[in-house]
Amino acid sequence: METIKNIAAKLAGKELALPKDSLILVTGASGYIGSHVVNEALLAGYKVRGTARSQEKCDNTKKIFNNHPNYSTAIVADFQHEGTFDEAVQGCDAVIHVASDTTFGTDPNVVVKPTVAGVLSIVRSAAKTPSVKRFVLTSSSTAVTLPKPGKEFSVGVDDWDQEAIDIAWAPPPYTNERAFPVYAASKTEAEKAFWKFVKEEKPGFVANSILPNYNMGRILPGGSPGATGGGCISVLKGETPSAPPQYMIDVIDDARLHVIAAALDPSIKDQRIFAFHCPFNWTDIINIVKELRPNAKSIPKAPEGEQRDLSKVPNEVGAELLKKWYGQNGYKSLKESVKENLEGVEE
Repeated sequence: METIKNIAAKLAGKELALPKDSLILVTGASGYIGSHVVNEALLAGYKVRGTARSQEKCDNTKKIFNNHPNYSTAIVADFQHEGTFDEAVQGCDAVIHVASDTTFGTDPNVVVKPTVAGVLSIVRSAAKTPSVKRFVLTSSSTAVTLPKPGKEFSVGVDDWDQEAIDIAWAPPPYTNERAFPVYAASKTEAEKAFWKFVKEEKPGFVANSILPNYNMGRILPGGSPGATGGGCISVLKGETPSAPPQYMIDVIDDARLHVIAAALDPSIKDQRIFAFHCPFNWTDIINIVKELRPNAKSIPKAPEGEQRDLSKVPNEVGAELLKKWYGQNGYKSLKESVKENLEGVEE
């Protein structure tokens, strides 16, 4: 893992959007993506205030970051009510709103409406806090499209996932098949509400959104694997996850794009950044796990006739930003992400 010294050397001499020691609020700090956003922000030299829904979760995040002196916490138990983030944003120079509903519930009234309300709640709190200069929303690949393996199509920065919205808000019954589209609709409607607010209210901060696809890679000690970080581990243990073929991104790359948009790059303004690296399917993952763990006995057989994500996405900006700010050769490779995902996991 990279150290503060390594990151500092990469950032030395560059004009930053926010000076080091600025305070960044990161919501959902106990989650898979959120914990990495916190970690990368700390490595880059920033102070971080992480939110979680309970004192217990807040205390656990302090352990994840080894009681880092630049890390503090704030409890925000219920996101959707007006003013609930007012105290948490006080004194912050930037906000990265990662937290969202990942219960994969099937009722849009229970999932979509509170998610939208939560985004509007925090963006309003940020807008009336003079110290906040930059705001990043964690959206999702599903705010643009549902995965469609085997189908060739292209998406762009102006596209929205109306298909997911239509499926989510169709009349009941709310069957299990709706779970993923309902989640997708929550991300789509929440991001649309975010940009509508920015356009109409013209808050005094720079706004950006990050649209990550399937995250995999290192799980921080004591941290959560979230909804996707356990996928490769499941393969090692003998199960093939149900997630359809789609694009992936390493969770550290994803976190770094958040930090770049929130604090590092002053030229990133009013952008939707696609955090997509490359298409993968479970046949790919199974083959990589076999290569990495040749003695493992529980690895499942590759699914028969598994298709691949053939979509074209504008993911070049993310690769360029990782090279510009971290000296990377674009995104981390799929194999390296799988390798890091399996660190410390017994067969």
